[in-house]
Amino acid sequence: MLLVVGLSYTIFASYMIQQINQQSQQLINRDLAKNLVNDKKIVHHGKIDEKAMKETFMQYMTINPSIEIYYLDLQGKILAYSAEPDKVKRNAVDLEPILKSIKLKTDSILYGDDPRSHDAKKAFSVTPIPSKENAQGYLYVVLQGEQLTNALNVQSQNTIVYLGGVVMTGSLIIGLLIGLYLFYRINQRILTLQTKLANFIEDDFSSSQANNFASDSLLPGDEISDLEKHIARMALHIQQQLSALKQQDKLRREMVANISHDLRTPLASLQGYLETLKIKYSHLSDTEVNNYLTITGKQAKGLQKLIDSLFELARLDACEQQPEMVNFPLLDLTYDVIAKLEIKAQKKQIRLDINSETDNPMVYADLGLIERVLDNLVNNAIYYSHHHSKIKINITAPEDGILTINVIDSGCGIPEDQQELVFERFHQAHTPERKDGHAGLGLCIVKKIIELHHQTIWVESKPEQGTRFNFTLTAA
Repeated sequence: MLLVVGLSYTIFASYMIQQINQQSQQLINRDLAKNLVNDKKIVHHGKIDEKAMKETFMQYMTINPSIEIYYLDLQGKILAYSAEPDKVKRNAVDLEPILKSIKLKTDSILYGDDPRSHDAKKAFSVTPIPSKENAQGYLYVVLQGEQLTNALNVQSQNTIVYLGGVVMTGSLIIGLLIGLYLFYRINQRILTLQTKLANFIEDDFSSSQANNFASDSLLPGDEISDLEKHIARMALHIQQQLSALKQQDKLRREMVANISHDLRTPLASLQGYLETLKIKYSHLSDTEVNNYLTITGKQAKGLQKLIDSLFELARLDACEQQPEMVNFPLLDLTYDVIAKLEIKAQKKQIRLDINSETDNPMVYADLGLIERVLDNLVNNAIYYSHHHSKIKINITAPEDGILTINVIDSGCGIPEDQQELVFERFHQAHTPERKDGHAGLGLCIVKKIIELHHQTIWVESKPEQGTRFNFTLTAA
C-alpha cells in the first residue's frame, strides 16, 4: 500500500510540475508574439513583410528552439512556420482559443492546438497582424516546442525515478517505524495479558486474580480488548466453578457425616432392641415384645426411607430416570396428594386449601414425578407449620403456555441467608423446629425433578411469616 501511494504521489507530482511549467510560460510570454512583430519590423506601413517574417522564423528556430512560430490566416490555416515541413502534422488550428485569448486578455490559462501533433494542446501566445483593427492573419507562437517537450519528457522520467525512489524509501522507513511502534504496543499488551494469566494460574485460580482481569480499563472495538474481556469472563467462570466445587466438597463431607449419623442411629436402635429380644425374650411379656418390635419396625422404615432417597437422588443425578411426559389434570393430582396427607394435617389441626384460576388445568409432565414434588412440598409445609394454621396450594392460569404452582405455609420460615441453599443436597435449614436429624434430600430431589422438566423452582420466605415454594410446569 505504501509503494502504491508513493508511486501515485510521484506521478501526480510530475504531472503537476508539467502543468505549472506550461502555465508559467504562458503567463511570462503572453505578449511574446506582439513583441516579435514590433521588434523585427514584420509589419511595415500597415503591411506584412513576408521576407522579414521568414528571417524572424529562421532566427528564432536557431536561437530558441523551445518555441515554435506559425503564421495563420483568418480561418486558422497555417501559411508559414519555423520548422521543417515534415514536422508539421496539421494544416490548420482551432481559432476558438486564439480569439478568446485576443478578446479576454486575462491571466486565465488557455491551451491551443499543437501543429506538430494531431491531438496535443499547448500554451501559446498570439497577436493579429498587421494590426488588430486590420487583421490579415495571426502570429501564433507555441511556447513549449517539440524539442522542449522531448527534453521535459526525458527529465520527467528521471524525476519520476528519483522522486519515486525518495518517496517510496521514505514511505517504507516511516511505515517501518510506525509498524515497529504498533507491534511494540500490541506486544506489550499481550505480554501484560500473559502475565495476568500466569499469575492467575500460579495463584491457584484465586478470586483476586480473576477480579484483576475484570477491573482493568478496556479499549472498545479492539480485538485484544475483546480477548481480554473473554479471558476475564473465563477467569471469573473458572473461579466460580472452583468455588462451586469447594462448596460441593464441603457438602459432600457434611453429607458423609449426616448419612453416617442417620444410618448409625436406626441401626444402633435396631441392633439394641434385637439383642434385647434375643437375650431377654423368655423374660419379656407379650406387650414388651410387641413394643420392641414396633420400635424396630419404625426404625427399619426410617432407614429404608433414607436409603430410597439416596438411590432416587443418585438416579436423577445420573439421568437414568427420564420423565415419561403425558397430559394429565393437575387439579385431580393435587386433590389426591391432599387426601393422602389429610390425616397427618389433622393431627396438627392444619387446614389444606386448593385454589385454581382455571377449571382443572391440564399439564404436560411426568405424573409420578410431579406427584413426588407435590407430596414433598406439602409434607414439608405440614411439618414446619404451626398448629391451627392453614396451607394454601394455588394454581395460576396458563401464561405463554406455562403454569405456576404455589405451596404456601404459615410456619417458622427460612432465614434469608439459608434460602439460596435450601435446594442444595444434604443441606438443612437450621431452624428451631428441625429436630429429626435427616440429611435433607427432599428439596434437592424436587429441584432435580423440576429441572428434568426444563422448568424452574424458587422459594420466598421471611422468618416467622411462613414460606412460599413456587414452581412452573408446561401447560398441555
